[in-house]
Amino acid sequence: MHIDPRRLVLLLIAVLSAYAYSTRTVAQVSDTNSSKLGSIKGRVLSDGQAVINATVTVSNVNSPQQTRGVPTNDNGDFEIKGLDSGVYRVQATAPGYVSLPGDPDQEIHRVGDSVTVNMIRGGVVTGKVLTADNDPVVAVRVRAMMVRDANGRRPPFTTPSLDRLTDDRGVYRIYGLQPGTYVVFAGGRGIYGSGANAYDNDAPTYAPSSTRDTAEEITLTSGDERTVDIRYRGSAGYSVSGKVSAPATPWMLVSLARVVTSTLDFKISTYQLARGKGFEFKGVGDGDYVIWTEYTSDTGETVLSEPKQITVKGADVTGIELIAKPLASVGGAVVLEPSTIAECKDKRRPLFEEILVSLQRAKSQARKEEKQLELSTYGSSKASPDGVGSFQVRNLGVGQYEIDIRHFARYWYLRSLTLGTTKDPTANDLARNLLTVKGGDRVTGLKATLTEGAASISGQVELPEERRSDRMVLYVVPAEKEKADDVLRYFAVPVEADGSFTMGHLPPGRYWTFVKPITPENEKNSLRLPSSAATRLKLRREAESAKSEIELKPCESVRDHKPALAGN
Repeated sequence: MHIDPRRLVLLLIAVLSAYAYSTRTVAQVSDTNSSKLGSIKGRVLSDGQAVINATVTVSNVNSPQQTRGVPTNDNGDFEIKGLDSGVYRVQATAPGYVSLPGDPDQEIHRVGDSVTVNMIRGGVVTGKVLTADNDPVVAVRVRAMMVRDANGRRPPFTTPSLDRLTDDRGVYRIYGLQPGTYVVFAGGRGIYGSGANAYDNDAPTYAPSSTRDTAEEITLTSGDERTVDIRYRGSAGYSVSGKVSAPATPWMLVSLARVVTSTLDFKISTYQLARGKGFEFKGVGDGDYVIWTEYTSDTGETVLSEPKQITVKGADVTGIELIAKPLASVGGAVVLEPSTIAECKDKRRPLFEEILVSLQRAKSQARKEEKQLELSTYGSSKASPDGVGSFQVRNLGVGQYEIDIRHFARYWYLRSLTLGTTKDPTANDLARNLLTVKGGDRVTGLKATLTEGAASISGQVELPEERRSDRMVLYVVPAEKEKADDVLRYFAVPVEADGSFTMGHLPPGRYWTFVKPITPENEKNSLRLPSSAATRLKLRREAESAKSEIELKPCESVRDHKPALAGN
């Protein structure tokens, strides 16, 4: 078969052109996709020194079950690449080290951020577990459980206890403990109810040789090592059993927590399969307990039972029935209001995926629920909006909630928080009212309006010599009488040790600014709660007396601002 060489050349050119076009198209698509990706990088340090081979993980706020991690290098540096735009939680772990306790919101970062994660040397508890005859108790589980943190506060119920098995000498060593006060105990089941030795069905023996009520407490600081010996009692524990009723789930997690001085203490868990006949805990000592069941699906939805209180006293407890139901959710949208003012032209707009919507059970409500042994695990939740601003905050327990909108666009501010439409404009104002959530609620219609035109101020606080060691807080309160009831115009920020301060996201308008020492009262108080109306009124009176007024224009950045010192 004869083929014209000229046609062959033309055919070859066409094929090569098509291949080149295809290659360019693929490259362009790849470039387009990669341009949407970014990284979070930083360093892990302890006392200013690099923590080598620490594991740094990031998890998207909307998909906490999907995490990615990398080790740090010899300089303590890390970089996690290929991240979609969004808000991420950044955490680090390293053998023998613990993260500094602090505000969980400090772990939240955006793609492109450079992060410094500070860690400290953990404490160590070691010792021997011996019988009454001084024989070693081999392969018994020993746990260290925090009962108060370094500041003397009860730790979050979600704080895990660490456990280790004794060796052939009866010696155990538990390291990587946060500073705080602990009780140490041996025997009983593991955290997830699994058994591995002859001591799993025993009631726990607390150091030195007691029950939980008279347990010895030890205090650890960073890098501290304490020796705690346990004389093992070998008392038989009891059984707690029952059955779970729940929506269609492959299994249910059942948890049992000891109640000590009206708060939840050590927790163990077990499972009931969908077709299982029930659940059972063994090795439970005498005492008061709370028991509940829960399950979280791959989509992040959680079902939970109401906690039941039981008492174990010299006998097994059977026939417990737990009924799981869906938790509540709150849905809505973030709305952006751009400005046409010339000063705000070409300013960066907020990215929906970088906005964080947080719901936190009100502190007064949390204290009330704590007395009722409400599971604080479901007293807060966060979410980021999708590409069009819609969001859904899931897994909320019963209670009243504060709402916080965190964003990173410098020239934008939160103008309003509303829920639905009612005839009374103050009834749906969630900036002034708490949001009440009932069991299984599907609340919709929450609207957060961000408006362009925010101003910012920065400067230095000038303190007299005798006040320079004081910790100070800067207050910014509305000077305009008609804005006195607008809680979104009240601001407070701690002043840095060197006297500097920066405050952004301020709506345009007239304000009074002043500083005063931080006290336990104003350090923990939120200016925007409905219960803080008296505090806001008091601040306005102090601010008016201080006579330091500033007028902020849209998109204005005021530098070298000098606020008044309250009381001068």
